[in-house]
Order: sequence, then structure tokens, then C-alpha cells
Amino acid sequence: MAEIQCLKCEKTSEMMTEPLFMGKLEQEIKNSVCEACWTEWNKPGGVKTMVINEYQLNLGDENGRAALKKQMRAFFKLPDAGVEFKDYRT
Repeated sequence: MAEIQCLKCEKTSEMMTEPLFMGKLEQEIKNSVCEACWTEWNKPGGVKTMVINEYQLNLGDENGRAALKKQMRAFFKLPDAGVEFKDYRT
């Protein structure tokens, strides 16, 4: 298995192999994010849910989906996030 250096937690981990979602961003996430950090974002009631609720995002709207992607990029510390991630959990 290929190993990656997670940009978020800065730990070395095996690359995720299972499908995450459809889209261009999937491979970048697989190359840069460990499974533990992905689970923190994507689990039910996780960070993704917090972002959707705090920003009252409508995912049926292109602007809502774009805002969620920007927040996801910022959370995972991916390049070109364009925003700073504010963690409302603390």
C-alpha cells in the first residue's frame, strides 16, 4: 500500500483506497488526507455537518456546495482553500 503524509494531522498513514465521493477533489484528498481525519470530517454529526449547520448551507445550490468545498479544503489544509477554517466545536 502507498503511504501518504496527512496535511491535517501531519502523520504518515496508508492511502485510502475505498471510494469517497464522485468528483475531481477525491484523488487530491486521497493523496493528502489520512483515514482518521477523513472520518472526523465525514462521520455522521462530524465537522461537515457542523459546517453545513453553522453556515446554513443549501447543498441544492451551487454556491452552498462551493462554500462547503472551500471549508473542506481549509479543514484538511489543502492548497488554495481561499478561506480560514473556524472550528465552532470548541
